[in-house]
Amino acid sequence: MRNTFKRLILLTIFTANSFLISAENISAHEYAEKTHDNIIKILRTKNTLFEENSELFIEEISNAFSPIVDFKRIARNVMGKHYKDSNLSQKERFSEAFRTSLLNTYSKTLIEFKDEKIIVLPPKNKSKSINKAKVHIEIVTSSKRYPGVYSMYLDENNEWKIINIVVNGINLGLTFRSQFYSLMEKNNNDITIVIDKWITSV
Repeated sequence: MRNTFKRLILLTIFTANSFLISAENISAHEYAEKTHDNIIKILRTKNTLFEENSELFIEEISNAFSPIVDFKRIARNVMGKHYKDSNLSQKERFSEAFRTSLLNTYSKTLIEFKDEKIIVLPPKNKSKSINKAKVHIEIVTSSKRYPGVYSMYLDENNEWKIINIVVNGINLGLTFRSQFYSLMEKNNNDITIVIDKWITSV
């Protein structure tokens, strides 16, 4: 499970960086395809930086990654049924804790998968909505190919945002929600304690 989870993390980074170009008048698939080769080069240049200054490496990846992920929306989905029972402060604290945990994990595991490749597949079906897209990809290793799907939408600024990932049948959003629900159950549904535990696990 840990290796698969790391693959999910790395895939997000690849895609995230590819969406830094303006999304206006371009599909999500074209978005990824247009910048794929450049992203591979960028990621490979970070290897030395990670060894020389890991904190700077994490900062650079975070700065590139943050603008194209809807952390608040993902965090809300992770909280699920508990979201409505939390107050504004708890919502904001968990959103920030969730963002930090993702960015730290993404950055630290990126270096381990520098030789893998991602292929963005042509759209299978025309999207029913111009504001949503399913981007199908394949992650290619030396021995296997793993199918994946990115769920994306256009926000109010007409920018593509990642809101979920499924790789090799594993749904990242549901995996995080399961972890959150498990913590809630073990801590008598005390949201504050769960958020504190999530923060200390970063």
